[in-house]
Amino acid sequence: MTYILPVLYVIVSYTFFLLAGCFDNAIKLQILSILLPFIMGIVNLIVVLTVGRKWSRKTLLNCTLIIKYGLIPFYLIGGSITVYVTLMAFFPLPLMALFGLVTIVFLIFGYGILLGAAPYAIAYLIKSCKDGIHPKWLAVLAGICQFFFSFDVLAMMVLTLKERHRVKTTIAVFCAMCLALLLIVLYVVMTLIGA
Repeated sequence: MTYILPVLYVIVSYTFFLLAGCFDNAIKLQILSILLPFIMGIVNLIVVLTVGRKWSRKTLLNCTLIIKYGLIPFYLIGGSITVYVTLMAFFPLPLMALFGLVTIVFLIFGYGILLGAAPYAIAYLIKSCKDGIHPKWLAVLAGICQFFFSFDVLAMMVLTLKERHRVKTTIAVFCAMCLALLLIVLYVVMTLIGA
């Protein structure tokens, strides 16, 4: 029951644009579905501040890992699209300046989703610092990392390995993330060489 909200947050993060397409004539429902990740982020914050205070450190870490690991493909694909669209904006062709607006929209939604995932991680960091698992400086550094793309996931991976919790899962996710990054870089290089 505890893990339903993090799983739902990951699902909403992947499907909110699809939901907006389902409501062709209902503008209010389209706007609501586009704002769904931000609403879910507020719900995450409320849950962590109320019920989450009673949860164990491991439960908060598991909730954090569900969200962070679940959103890795979202950020890899979204980040690649954002970089590509940003580079396209530099070409002096008509209407290419509009690509800059697409980048801004992608960054706003990506950062909103990143912020919506932060309450679980921050609650875990506070609880682990109080329990003496992590030193205060490491908890503060990891807390700061929660507000930057990629560093949030890497910080949680390091803390998870340090705590010796879900070590095999973390190593597998890290290897898969590195492989995906390698494939993206190879695709870009092959595209540039073939062009």
